[in-house]
Amino acid sequence: MMLKVENLKKFYGEKPAVDGISFEVEKGEVFAILGPNGAGKTTTLKCIVGLRKISSGKIELEGTFTYLPEEKKLYPYLKVREIVSLFKRIGKNFHEERSLKMLERYGIDPNEKIVNLSHGMRTILYLSLVLAEDVDLYILDEPTWGLDPIVRSEILEHIRSLTYDGKSVLYTSHVLAEVEKIADRVVIMKEGKVVLSGNLDDIKSSYKLVVSKDELRGYLLKTLRSGERIYLMKKEEIPENVQVEDASFEDIFEAIVRGERDVQ
Repeated sequence: MMLKVENLKKFYGEKPAVDGISFEVEKGEVFAILGPNGAGKTTTLKCIVGLRKISSGKIELEGTFTYLPEEKKLYPYLKVREIVSLFKRIGKNFHEERSLKMLERYGIDPNEKIVNLSHGMRTILYLSLVLAEDVDLYILDEPTWGLDPIVRSEILEHIRSLTYDGKSVLYTSHVLAEVEKIADRVVIMKEGKVVLSGNLDDIKSSYKLVVSKDELRGYLLKTLRSGERIYLMKKEEIPENVQVEDASFEDIFEAIVRGERDVQ
């Protein structure tokens, strides 16, 4: 176990941003936190790395870690090579050549000022700094935001490859397709709470879509013009003599997050 979060709560005034969540990240896995805007994903990561003081609960973190924030802000009037030199001094087991190699791979000029970089280039620059650190746990908040599809795919392969050396990754993303591509386990958050968690393959195999004109005990995904309803249901809860279809992870996420549940 690299990280254990137990009954974590974080309040801003009387409003809970994170409301009693628990999960563990194991050695050598990619663990994803998902949820709509305002679900508490970023606050959770900030509590883990110590940028927010927790209201209650417990966080146990083993080994070393590095953190990529959601907002990819760096000193705008420094040159790229100057920020690399800065990280070389303050980073955790920082390998400068790794950072420079990534920058070269994506055509980022070391002599360019950060203020002149596009959003995607700033993301790559920040990634080059964080991924050049040799740590046990990489905590990444929206690591591919603003990247084009080809670069995103390459970055995801890089992130996944970290686990081949026994490293662990905890990250958030709004892109469900990339989560399916590299994550081993996930938690889905809504309004500060965990509404679903588990092994990604197990989750996908546990649910089906059911089409019925009757009200069923399941998560209502949509209502068709014909009046039929499409429900997301656990396989063991599906009644007999109904139309059943496979559920995509996107279907599962949408239905669980919406949380519209009919009762038979």
